[in-house]
Amino acid sequence: MLLRLEISDLAVISRAVFEPREGLNVISGETGAGKSLLIDAIGLILGSKASKNIIRTGADSAFVEAVFDISENTDPELKTILDDSGISIDDGILIISRTVSKDGKSMARVNGRTVVLAVLRSIASCLVDIHGQHDTQKIFDDQVHVELLDSFGGSDVKNCFEEYTLRLGEYKESVLKIRNLQASGVSSGKRKEYLEFAVKEISDASLKEGEEETLKERKKVLSELERSINGLTEADSLLNGDDDMSVVDRLGRAFKDISALSSVDPSYKDLSSRLESLYLEAQSACEEIRDLAEKNPFDPEESSRIDKRLGLIYELQSKYGPTTSDVLKFYNDSVEELDSLKDINKKIAELKKERSQKEALVLEAGRKLSSVRKEKAELLCKEITSEFSDLMLDDASFEVRFEERPKERYFSSRGTDDITFMFSANPGEEARDLSKTASGGEASRIMLAIKNILSEADMIPTLIFDEIDTGVSGNAAFLIARKLLSISKHHQVLCVTHTSQLAAAADHNFLISKSSSDGRTSTTIDPLDDQGKVDEISRLMSGTDLDGSADVAKRLIDNIRSGV
Repeated sequence: MLLRLEISDLAVISRAVFEPREGLNVISGETGAGKSLLIDAIGLILGSKASKNIIRTGADSAFVEAVFDISENTDPELKTILDDSGISIDDGILIISRTVSKDGKSMARVNGRTVVLAVLRSIASCLVDIHGQHDTQKIFDDQVHVELLDSFGGSDVKNCFEEYTLRLGEYKESVLKIRNLQASGVSSGKRKEYLEFAVKEISDASLKEGEEETLKERKKVLSELERSINGLTEADSLLNGDDDMSVVDRLGRAFKDISALSSVDPSYKDLSSRLESLYLEAQSACEEIRDLAEKNPFDPEESSRIDKRLGLIYELQSKYGPTTSDVLKFYNDSVEELDSLKDINKKIAELKKERSQKEALVLEAGRKLSSVRKEKAELLCKEITSEFSDLMLDDASFEVRFEERPKERYFSSRGTDDITFMFSANPGEEARDLSKTASGGEASRIMLAIKNILSEADMIPTLIFDEIDTGVSGNAAFLIARKLLSISKHHQVLCVTHTSQLAAAADHNFLISKSSSDGRTSTTIDPLDDQGKVDEISRLMSGTDLDGSADVAKRLIDNIRSGV
């Protein structure tokens, strides 16, 4: 249970200490005194979102610390969370603190160990349950009804629900696979044509790993041979071309002319001899050039074939990959994808068969979940009806309606049924949807009954009721007070109220008050002694603490706590 709550620099609270005890602890005070701040502080401990706006003006941060005695807490979930988070417990004491800084960030610690909010919420949910005014409105929401029923159903419903969730997930996975394949089938026509073209083009090319490098090396050799043959041909053409008179012919003609002169004039013999040498050397060079040209292995057809082959390789690489290896990989991947596209109808048929099998499993799990819920719903109706007799709803009836969902939206994340709480305030009247039947005061009492039943099932040690008496007065408030008093025999109960009946029922009363000093407003939380309790109840009843009101307050206390 909650032993101590310390609040520092939270809104108008400079520092306050709240020490509730066992039983029914009732907190009251003037409107605007700051009762909501107490709930806000506890909310921070429970992991609610924090805002820098809650920090008291002039302070650097707001701080809340709660001390819990968990020595008698046997909740296995709490133990698991603490163990998993590495939080050790000494003497059964659990200390939770929360600091909110000016930058809006907050830090939570449990027994000195920093924890994330998700862990804090998990721990706090095992220690405290808050029922506020908004919870009364939630009971008008059909979506909440199934959650309340499942909470009441405990592990029996939880196990069935987990099985249903598992089967539903498997079923949805099959449905999604079918949809994706069907969608791909619609757009696969063009893709199939493209892949078939690519596969044929690459296949016809008969590419081989390393072929490009081999061709490039051979092309380099042929290029050298081509340069050689071109040079030889050019030289041969220049020396012994097809002109009217080649270089060799001209040398021969010059030699003959000078040789004729030398026979007349001996002085030309040396020149004639030199021309003869040039002529014979030119003839020899021409023959050698022609011989080399004839022996040159350059094959222009081979060179052309290599150029065409490399051109094809480069074209394929530009389409399907930067290297031959990439092109071949694209080819293999395309063949596999084509096979997949060809088998798409077969795969869809297989998946539909698998979907039918999984659908049957979901149906089975859904029917089992529905059956267990219906069993628990009968028990819940009996217990709530029993609670009604203590809440001035003796003639009221309560039912839980199950409506099987239509086939087109059969599988909800919550099950195969729509679940609605039904209520009738008067005998002879048909039970109708709670949201359309119950008044605000009736809803408060119904929610209190449900909270009481669920708290007994969960055995949460501390229950907090934030102005549960809103919209309730007179005898109804009296009965709610007695019910809270009854609940407090098994739980520590904290109740923020504005009615005298709840204040009178308290085992321990606390007054939240606001005062001003030096231009600053402060809120305090003070325990009340017996006389203080009488004075506060008098104020709640009549707005004064006159002797007459005090006498009525004492009688109310005696009356409402009789038999305690």
